Amino acid sequence: MKRIIALIITLILSCSAVSALAAGNIQPTDDVASYVLSHSDGYRVYYYAVVTNNGDARASINDLLFEIRDRSDATFESTSKYTLYPEILEPGQSGWLVITRDVKDIDEKGMIDHFNLTITTKAADDDEEVRPLTATAEYVAKDEDDNEDVLRATVTNDGDENAFKITVAMAARDGEGKLLYITGDGTKDIGLAAGNALLTRSLIRSDIMDEIEKLNAEVATVEAMAFRVVDTDD
Repeated sequence: MKRIIALIITLILSCSAVSALAAGNIQPTDDVASYVLSHSDGYRVYYYAVVTNNGDARASINDLLFEIRDRSDATFESTSKYTLYPEILEPGQSGWLVITRDVKDIDEKGMIDHFNLTITTKAADDDEEVRPLTATAEYVAKDEDDNEDVLRATVTNDGDENAFKITVAMAARDGEGKLLYITGDGTKDIGLAAGNALLTRSLIRSDIMDEIEKLNAEVATVEAMAFRVVDTDD
């Protein structure tokens, strides 16, 4: 009887250990870009980061807290709103995080000194699957249509079924590979037929381009990702 009890305890502990190991852990890397720009009623913070699932199970973000702080480490503003491309990350997979937050009632943007980002992770929904599409991107300075700086992506549906609810995201980097900017957009009712391609574009905000130029940087490379999240429970 004691041997049976001991065996049961061992199995429980073993299962617990496996369960503890099989967890996602989405955390930001050092690859971060941020801008503080004048706004109609104060300032607006744009924060872009690469995050990676360092765990050994597919995961998504459970909760996020982004805090904007001054030199004394006091918090001006905080937000839990974010966009993650894609919203589900496989073990070892990296994604792109975008956070935007307005900061009011401060005299100058220099009062904003640093940020604090806290992320908690949860197991991804077993009924959802991220299915990538082939995507390439380029930077077009002062494009012919609007005389604006543009990131342009070409998305191809190489599969044998039509694709709807497509999300396209792009990340711009300088010549040294440093992150400068992330943007993304999605479609709901506009699809991409099997074997076909579509072209998307996103204007880079002129004030962000001004900040990039102040850093003596310029867009050298652009990465693109395109995907759709499919409900596999249907």
